Amino acid sequence: MSREKIKVPGKVYEELIALQREIHFTQDHQDTIKKAQDRGYMNAATWIRQNENAYKIGFAWGFEPSEDEPKGTLRDIPAREAQAPKRTISRPVPPQGKKSQKPGASGGILAGIRNWFGKHF
Repeated sequence: MSREKIKVPGKVYEELIALQREIHFTQDHQDTIKKAQDRGYMNAATWIRQNENAYKIGFAWGFEPSEDEPKGTLRDIPAREAQAPKRTISRPVPPQGKKSQKPGASGGILAGIRNWFGKHF
């Protein structure tokens, strides 16, 4: 028997890798199954339960995804949802032409100070 990695289905491989990052693998496959189920890796838990010997070999030699499954196909990408209509607030459009200014609001702070001095002194 050569030292080849154990081929597993794509979803199982992804979950085994994620599980490996989260916990320290043990040879106790029942413990690993429980930890996989606790973390929501149901595909990996089922595969380990059904393939105890392959798991023990893969634990030592590694796992790899089987090549018979398509990787990254368009089916895996969720369909685009219809965009929600944009909600806008209609505001009245100011008339084109000269902008009307309020008295005393022409030119900023300095103009306001000049106007105030002009009224009071």
